[in-house]
Amino acid sequence: MTTDTFGSTLPWAEPPWYTGRPSPYYKESHRHLRNVVRKWVEENVRTEEWEAAGEVPKAVYTKCAKDGLLMPIAAGRKIPKEWYDYPIIGGIKPEEWDGFHDLVLWDELYRGGAISSIFVGLTVGAPPIRQYASPELRAEILPQILSGQKRISLAITEPSAGSDVRNITTTAEKTADGKHYIVNGEKKWITNGMFSDYFCAAVRTGGPGAEGLSFLLIDRHLHGINCRKIEIGAGKLSATTYITFEDVKVPAHYLVGAEGGGFKFIMSNFNHERVWIVFQALRGARICLEDAFTWAQKREVFGQTLISQPVVRHKLGICGKKVDALQAWTEQIVYELEHLSEKDGNRLLGGTTALLKVEAGMVGKYVADECVKIMGGLGLTKTGQGARIEAISRGVIGLIVPGGSEDVMIDLGVREALKLSKARGAAGTSRL
Repeated sequence: MTTDTFGSTLPWAEPPWYTGRPSPYYKESHRHLRNVVRKWVEENVRTEEWEAAGEVPKAVYTKCAKDGLLMPIAAGRKIPKEWYDYPIIGGIKPEEWDGFHDLVLWDELYRGGAISSIFVGLTVGAPPIRQYASPELRAEILPQILSGQKRISLAITEPSAGSDVRNITTTAEKTADGKHYIVNGEKKWITNGMFSDYFCAAVRTGGPGAEGLSFLLIDRHLHGINCRKIEIGAGKLSATTYITFEDVKVPAHYLVGAEGGGFKFIMSNFNHERVWIVFQALRGARICLEDAFTWAQKREVFGQTLISQPVVRHKLGICGKKVDALQAWTEQIVYELEHLSEKDGNRLLGGTTALLKVEAGMVGKYVADECVKIMGGLGLTKTGQGARIEAISRGVIGLIVPGGSEDVMIDLGVREALKLSKARGAAGTSRL
């Protein structure tokens, strides 16, 4: 048991371990990281100012690199030894960094609002380079990315191919001399695309289906690339982009991994992306509860405060139990991933993380909707006491569609569960 408490004292506004309750998952370095990142966000994030300008200043991204945010964001739950020389916020030792540091970092960044939107491309675009690119390509590209000099985003989705990535149509045909790929096609809803220097793109180098897909790193500044911003209802600062490639000549050594390996890379990359989406849903729900509790305790209706009314307490109680249940499931999955190899984590938990992501979207939407009702008109207002709830309720669909839409993820979860069940059954039979 620890007496350490941190942040808001309102019910469910913070994770249970912030309130001093014991947890097997968190140690002193996690508490230190939490404290440092919250202070950094409070001192550096200017959400209203940036949204009014329509972008986060480039100097902020440079500062993020200098202050040790970029490298751990690109790394995820484990920092490779070759990255040990890059700074880490809070001075956390790279060999100690784990999945719970990753959770804490994202939890606090998302609580800070707009700053988290500029890291999406890095979060999902850098891992394929680190894991699958040749040593030469890693040495050329990653120092630019981790130092903040250049930015990267993941380019998979197309106008006619979203969750069904097997149907990607963007082609990359090798030239007769084998030195280049000629890329033609379109990508849509690419987060951070407008300010990215590189696209880690899924392309078709072979025939139809999954076996024909590859990953290709494409320099955004090559001739034949056109990018235009897509205006979406939420995530204004994330610079969602429509990209067209017209006879773009990409050096062949920018191929990531082997030809035909793209589908496997995409699927393995999705697991961390989905867990990372869950992190955002958790904190978004807690922000909604924090502001709804604050309002319910001071707003008087029919001669009494909202919190004095059983119907309001019922709403808040249902929301609270959903959020803490999601927190517990999330921490369990983070723990399991921490104790499995990359290969086994993908094999055993791919379906589970898909279902976790679905639950996070459902919980995030439910809590946001209920808190809007508690706020009344303030819950529809982009300024004032209901501003954070309004923004989260407007943007919650971004937790449901990206990373695999709800129905597709549920089906994937069932198919993967059946596959593992049959494998266990076969193993059990062989022992008889």
